[in-house]
Amino acid sequence: MLALEDPSLFKPYMREVVKLPAFIKHTSFVEACLTDAAEKSAQPFFELLEIHPGKDKELWQRQLYALKIAERLDPGAIEGIKPKLVNHPSFDIRKWITGKEEQSFLDIITAERGGYELIRIPGGVFMMGSSESDEGRYHYVGPLHRVKKVPDFYMGRYPVTNEEYGLYLQENPDSREPKYWADRQFNQPRQPVVGVSWDDAKKYAKWAGLRLPTEAEWEYACRANTQTIYYSGDEEEDLVRAGWYSVNSGGQLHPVGEKEPNSFGLYDMHGNVWEWVEVDMPDHYNGGPNDGSAWIDSPIGSFEVIRGGGWNLVAQFCQSANRLVISPVGRNNRLGFRLTRSVSLGP
Repeated sequence: MLALEDPSLFKPYMREVVKLPAFIKHTSFVEACLTDAAEKSAQPFFELLEIHPGKDKELWQRQLYALKIAERLDPGAIEGIKPKLVNHPSFDIRKWITGKEEQSFLDIITAERGGYELIRIPGGVFMMGSSESDEGRYHYVGPLHRVKKVPDFYMGRYPVTNEEYGLYLQENPDSREPKYWADRQFNQPRQPVVGVSWDDAKKYAKWAGLRLPTEAEWEYACRANTQTIYYSGDEEEDLVRAGWYSVNSGGQLHPVGEKEPNSFGLYDMHGNVWEWVEVDMPDHYNGGPNDGSAWIDSPIGSFEVIRGGGWNLVAQFCQSANRLVISPVGRNNRLGFRLTRSVSLGP
């Protein structure tokens, strides 16, 4: 229906969709509608934003999602509605509005190819890993140790999306498609790409003029100068604000950027997808580098590290310090990647 051009049914159809709780509960369906529509308009989403929010928190959630879609479809028109939203009762909507204004002060670059966006992360010192007294701790996230200096670097604002990975496949037709590339549950443009191996991620990074983050860079960027279990706090309710996991994901992968970012401006560091890092680390930190560099064996070992947790995993897997060691050829529907770049001489 939405693929029809004459007449276009997008506006009347989406006016009804935004009224339903399913609008926020089934975002992958909405993204599929946006992908298939012959003509798209931000008007139904702006109309939802014009409704008085009252105390209806379910409406607030729908309005937040409508705001994000409207910003994508008609970014210029967002300026006109900002004055009406700065005092919205939803913290997330107020933060989204002010966050958009603050982005102009961030040091942002884009990749040589593909347009992947990265934010400059100021270097520093931090405690990496988890102490033995932490509840539910796995042995391979220790010992807790001090990383003396992580140099400034650039980190991807989001995990690499299907839209961005698709550009790579267009320029490299002989490259292997991700395992779930044809699966509609996992191939929407703004969802993180999944079903990629460590080698797939490395090849994309090289094409884009970037690299995978070291494990120290990843955890430092995730923590963003916090010492709590998640960058948003110590409790599971704090994770709900920051990431998608088994309790709040609805059993599905979500588009990037829907949750609360950390103070560096990074999204989706907790949950949604695991992320490959540039490391060949055994199941502990003993003897590893403490200067933010990667520990890489030669020849490359049979296991690599992933960070961040996933959309169908419990909260414990999504902690800032948590890590898993898996085969580098692994391809699953909760495993993607995010990229970095050194400040001085490129990758």
